[in-house]
Amino acid sequence: MLKFLFQNKSVKKASSRRRNYKRAGRKSLEAGHKIIVFLFSLSMALSCSGIHSKNSSPNLGGQALVVETSESNSSSEESNLDPSLRAEIPESIREYLPLIKKYSKIYGFDWRLIIAVIQQESSFRHDAVSPKGAYGLLQIMPETGEELVLTVSHIYDFRTPEQNIIAGIHYLWTQFNRFYTKGMDSVECLKLALAAYNAGPGRVLDAQQLALYLGEDPNKWESIKMTLPLLSAEYYTLHKYIWDSGRPRSGYFRNYRETLNYVEKIMQNYERYKKSIK
Repeated sequence: MLKFLFQNKSVKKASSRRRNYKRAGRKSLEAGHKIIVFLFSLSMALSCSGIHSKNSSPNLGGQALVVETSESNSSSEESNLDPSLRAEIPESIREYLPLIKKYSKIYGFDWRLIIAVIQQESSFRHDAVSPKGAYGLLQIMPETGEELVLTVSHIYDFRTPEQNIIAGIHYLWTQFNRFYTKGMDSVECLKLALAAYNAGPGRVLDAQQLALYLGEDPNKWESIKMTLPLLSAEYYTLHKYIWDSGRPRSGYFRNYRETLNYVEKIMQNYERYKKSIK
């Protein structure tokens, strides 16, 4: 089935060289990622203190995260909301629309994308709690929330609906910047970021490493869709050619179907909202 399972020792040596190169590259990317997050937090702190220029952008990472945005204002939400979607976007979430729009703009996202993520994460329930402990509209895990409180100046309590929204948008932005490379298509990167939001960045990094080994583009969602299932235990023989430990860095991945469905559903809902909410 998979011809690469029978490659000779020369392939193993080449794979080892690639691994060393990838380790160095990953360390460089992680360092750059930490700098971006630090600069953004510093920018937000200055902005909140009134020091930041009104005309300057807090998006110090420099990437255009999502190519489309809606310019509708909150006073006309009811007229812009398609009647068929009124039941899907309940009144309880509409009160947070000004906040969602504000922070979506700050972080460079289309606010309708964030609505689609909230729908998938919590079905618009601000008190939703998952079996694993993820909390709120954007289902922030306790350890993630605590880290954000410690490292991001404008996040101080991820359990309130307002702060949960800000924390979730920030965390999605963090994942986007983790996977963004110069010249990368922003929608492709968004899909990788969504997968990381759901499954953790380590899973996506492992899938990217598999894609590289198989000669696929690690920055394309189609490649990651193909390689996420290959992180399951049944492909342990393949893993021996890629990782010194004989298994993916983040361990075997059994719930890949959930992640694939998660990304697809959010993108489908996002496209629908773009057509229905102007």
